Amino acid sequence: MRTFLAASLILISFMSFPSCSPNQQESLEKGLSAWSREDYSEAARIFQPLAQKGNAEAQYHLGVISEEGRGASPDYAEAAKWYLMAADQGHAKAQNYLGILYIKGNGVPQDPDEARKWFRMSADQEYAGACYNLGLMYYLGEGVVQDSAEALKWIEKAADQGLFKAQLSMGMAYMRGEDVPQSNVSAHMWFNLAAWTGDMQAEVALNELAQSMTPEQIAEAEKLAREWKAAHGKM
Repeated sequence: MRTFLAASLILISFMSFPSCSPNQQESLEKGLSAWSREDYSEAARIFQPLAQKGNAEAQYHLGVISEEGRGASPDYAEAAKWYLMAADQGHAKAQNYLGILYIKGNGVPQDPDEARKWFRMSADQEYAGACYNLGLMYYLGEGVVQDSAEALKWIEKAADQGLFKAQLSMGMAYMRGEDVPQSNVSAHMWFNLAAWTGDMQAEVALNELAQSMTPEQIAEAEKLAREWKAAHGKM
């Protein structure tokens, strides 16, 4: 796996609305609306009182604003504070982002063990980015005993959730027979799925692999990709 896994951490996000009072929900939606307009100063103003009242989604978004310096200079310590508040409430995205801060040593002491803990908590909630990040830790042996098979297990979990980098990694693994039985058909399927998201690296890998496959193999791989998309609601 060393030949195809990049040591890059994944940050991905999707909207999720926590359980809260109608008034908090209305305020949260206003904050998210300001966020979508890239009015981060207004979003922060709205999120601040919600976060102080313990709203995990508002805490998470304040963490992102602080970490990325949206509307102000980055403040990693402030980001870590808000991520930790949300992460302690089980917020999967905040747990993943907090793990990344611990890997990089941004706003907190660099601590791979602490990073692994938060990635695992997020991954146990099926958060794809954390599954991939945890897989990278096992691949690199950072904060854990190096274990390529365990790395592939977590990366496949991320791939099954549609994370294109993980799908690309699975394609490479099958193409080269690294920690899995060599299979051009399986490799083509994963490259196809990653390329479907518009990833150029996956498209190049897909086209190059197809040159060494028979039409029957390609047809089988494309059938598997269609079945995967149908099963995961991607059609």
